[in-house]
Amino acid sequence: MRGAETLSEAPSVRWSSRGGGQMRLMRGLATGLGGLLLILVALAVIGLGLRWLQVRFFYEPLGGERSEQKRAYLDSLAPVDPERAPNFVVVFFDDLGWGDLSSYGSQLIRTPRIDRAAAEGLRMTDFYSGSPVCTPSRAALLTGRYPVRSHTHNHVFFGESSPIATLRRIFGLGNELPRDEVLLPEVLGAAGYATGMIGKWHLGGIPGHLPNDFGFDSYYGVHTSNDMQPLHVYRNDGIELRDETPRINMGAFRDEDSDVEMKGVDQRTLTRRYTDEAIRFVEENRDRPFFLYFAHTFPHVPHFADPEHVGESPGGIYGDVVEDLDRSTGALLDAIERLGLAGDTLVLITSDNGADYNGSPGFLRGRKGKVLEGGQKVPMIAHWPGHVTPGRVSDAMAMNIDLFPTLLSLAGVPLPTDRVVDGRDLSRLLTAPGEEASPHELLFYFPVIGGSVPAAVRSARFKLLASTGDTGRDKASLTDVHRDQENHNLIRRFPEEGARLSEALAAFSAELVDNPRGWR
Repeated sequence: MRGAETLSEAPSVRWSSRGGGQMRLMRGLATGLGGLLLILVALAVIGLGLRWLQVRFFYEPLGGERSEQKRAYLDSLAPVDPERAPNFVVVFFDDLGWGDLSSYGSQLIRTPRIDRAAAEGLRMTDFYSGSPVCTPSRAALLTGRYPVRSHTHNHVFFGESSPIATLRRIFGLGNELPRDEVLLPEVLGAAGYATGMIGKWHLGGIPGHLPNDFGFDSYYGVHTSNDMQPLHVYRNDGIELRDETPRINMGAFRDEDSDVEMKGVDQRTLTRRYTDEAIRFVEENRDRPFFLYFAHTFPHVPHFADPEHVGESPGGIYGDVVEDLDRSTGALLDAIERLGLAGDTLVLITSDNGADYNGSPGFLRGRKGKVLEGGQKVPMIAHWPGHVTPGRVSDAMAMNIDLFPTLLSLAGVPLPTDRVVDGRDLSRLLTAPGEEASPHELLFYFPVIGGSVPAAVRSARFKLLASTGDTGRDKASLTDVHRDQENHNLIRRFPEEGARLSEALAAFSAELVDNPRGWR
């Protein structure tokens, strides 16, 4: 029996010996891999540190390779005829949703002055922002180009005191508009226009990349969104009102809060201050063609209403803020009319993207940050007595990239030829009552993160969304935007249309990979 027990135990002894060797081998591998991981982490930290030093002391902003061509183009422009050139005013709201104006269906927010402008002019129902967030949409409007072409397609720029601004530069994303981009104020200024900007810039905060550096003769406003601190108010390159508000978690600060004491900059008075400056600009330049870019801070969060009217709107604090904007727009339109300039001034009223906190996308699906309709379809009103027929409503497909070529066409100024301008001229659509067709065959939509290639494409009737997470599905989704708000995937019912739009999306993506900035 003892021999049998010994034999039966022998295999167990041999297995245990082999298992111990395997354990030692695994421990050795784990130790080696752990050491390798520590080395890799250390190298990454050293690399980031070196990159930080490079960005901190030797930073070169993105772009600049077409600066000579830009200068040659601007120098070639002839002055416009001051007796015939129209004035331009772009009123640009921040995060105003499709359903936030009573002329676009709001039942709670009252906007009689903007509604009157719509009744006296053109109201567009298929107009889009160039992006579902702030920075890239502003770049799209001012350059006439999709945001990827100006390095503004990855989220938004941050204030210079934010570590995220440094991180963006470390990872090669940049935090300012390239100097070789050609902006509307530069072109119009070179052609003899007075150019002014009021409000939110959000296209860079370092010298060489501020409003006055991009063609604005005068500037009054803030460099970033009102949830980024400090929110200094600038007059041209200098701080006029220094924000000394204690640092708080602005990301969680959604609405006006009496516990927060604002020092130096009272956001409740921003809209009123902006409006006074806008009217002053118009008064000072009444005798020459002018371009005013009036980029409001609101209704971006946090929401601050004018103390004289807070609590008046049935739409709550958000409604108070939007109704402040309506009063501001009315005061500006009144000033233009009082000065006898209404028939000479095209006023365009729109928003940088769809609704955010407390705002309404109306019946649309999605909100700010999404390439769904609620993220990018925005109000657009054109007011120009004697030129835009009153009471018109247009469902022509258009985007804010179209304002660049449209205003230049109306001013009689040629487009630059060394780069792609993605926008199309809407001047006939605005001024010719029988002209209802969109100049676009297709429009492309870019996601907020990783937007180097488009995530969606739209034709006159259909919209194809790639698998971006915005659809809630793993596969591409085709919707009929005239009959459905992106709820039903029709790709099996209309396979040929799905294939056509898919090919267009792939072709444009390939073009952007080969030539992202659109140089010619």
